[in-house]
Amino acid sequence: MTYFIAYDIADSKRLVKISHILENYGIRIQYSFFECEMEKTVMEELRNRIISVMDLKEDSLNIYPVCGDCMKLCSSIGNGDIFVPKKYEVL
Repeated sequence: MTYFIAYDIADSKRLVKISHILENYGIRIQYSFFECEMEKTVMEELRNRIISVMDLKEDSLNIYPVCGDCMKLCSSIGNGDIFVPKKYEVL
Protein backbone atom coordinates (compact mmCIF):
# COMPACT_ATOMS: atom_id res chain seq x y z
CA MET A 1 0.00 0.00 0.00
CA THR A 2 1.10 3.56 -0.62
CA TYR A 3 1.03 6.06 2.23
CA PHE A 4 1.42 9.83 2.07
CA ILE A 5 2.88 11.20 5.31
CA ALA A 6 2.84 14.89 6.26
CA TYR A 7 4.22 16.33 9.46
CA ASP A 8 4.64 19.60 11.32
CA ILE A 9 7.27 19.45 14.05
CA ALA A 10 7.79 22.45 16.36
CA ASP A 11 11.34 21.67 17.55
CA SER A 12 14.24 21.56 15.06
CA LYS A 13 15.98 18.62 16.78
CA ARG A 14 12.83 16.49 16.67
CA LEU A 15 12.24 17.63 13.08
CA VAL A 16 15.66 16.35 11.99
CA LYS A 17 15.17 13.02 13.79
CA ILE A 18 11.76 12.43 12.23
CA SER A 19 12.99 13.47 8.80
CA HIS A 20 15.86 10.95 9.03
CA ILE A 21 13.46 8.20 10.11
CA LEU A 22 11.18 8.87 7.14
CA GLU A 23 14.07 9.01 4.66
CA ASN A 24 14.68 5.33 5.49
CA TYR A 25 11.10 4.40 4.59
CA GLY A 26 10.09 6.55 1.63
CA ILE A 27 10.71 9.31 -0.86
CA ARG A 28 10.57 12.99 0.09
CA ILE A 29 8.01 14.71 -2.15
CA GLN A 30 8.05 18.10 -0.42
CA TYR A 31 9.92 19.41 2.62
CA SER A 32 7.56 17.80 5.18
CA PHE A 33 5.76 15.36 2.89
CA PHE A 34 6.79 11.78 2.07
CA GLU A 35 5.45 9.00 -0.13
CA CYS A 36 6.04 5.51 1.25
CA GLU A 37 5.29 2.11 -0.28
CA MET A 38 5.05 -0.55 2.46
CA GLU A 39 3.02 -3.24 4.13
CA LYS A 40 0.66 -2.30 6.96
CA THR A 41 2.91 -3.91 9.59
CA VAL A 42 5.87 -1.80 8.45
CA MET A 43 3.68 1.31 8.56
CA GLU A 44 2.78 0.53 12.17
CA GLU A 45 6.50 0.18 12.99
CA LEU A 46 7.23 3.52 11.30
CA ARG A 47 4.32 5.22 13.07
CA ASN A 48 5.52 3.98 16.45
CA ARG A 49 9.10 5.14 15.77
CA ILE A 50 7.89 8.63 14.86
CA ILE A 51 5.51 8.88 17.82
CA SER A 52 8.36 7.99 20.18
CA VAL A 53 10.20 11.12 18.98
CA MET A 54 7.22 13.50 18.77
CA ASP A 55 5.90 15.87 21.41
CA LEU A 56 2.19 15.12 21.04
CA LYS A 57 1.24 18.53 22.48
CA GLU A 58 3.31 20.51 19.93
CA ASP A 59 3.76 18.32 16.84
CA SER A 60 1.43 16.74 14.29
CA LEU A 61 1.65 13.74 11.99
CA ASN A 62 -0.85 12.90 9.25
CA ILE A 63 -0.82 9.52 7.49
CA TYR A 64 -2.95 9.04 4.36
CA PRO A 65 -3.30 5.50 2.98
CA VAL A 66 -3.84 5.49 -0.80
CA CYS A 67 -5.08 2.40 -2.63
CA GLY A 68 -3.63 1.26 -5.96
CA ASP A 69 -6.67 2.45 -7.93
CA CYS A 70 -6.37 5.94 -6.43
CA MET A 71 -2.64 6.06 -7.15
CA LYS A 72 -3.43 5.51 -10.84
CA LEU A 73 -5.41 8.77 -10.76
CA CYS A 74 -2.54 10.85 -9.34
CA SER A 75 -0.87 13.36 -11.61
CA SER A 76 2.08 15.72 -11.43
CA ILE A 77 2.22 19.17 -13.01
CA GLY A 78 5.36 21.23 -13.35
CA ASN A 79 8.85 20.26 -12.25
CA GLY A 80 8.57 16.75 -10.85
CA ASP A 81 7.28 13.31 -11.59
CA ILE A 82 5.16 10.91 -9.64
CA PHE A 83 7.43 8.30 -8.10
CA VAL A 84 6.37 4.75 -8.95
CA PRO A 85 8.34 2.27 -6.86
CA LYS A 86 9.47 -0.88 -8.61
CA LYS A 87 8.71 -4.16 -6.89
CA TYR A 88 11.71 -6.40 -6.41
CA GLU A 89 12.84 -9.29 -4.28
CA VAL A 90 16.25 -9.66 -2.67
CA LEU A 91 17.55 -13.22 -2.86
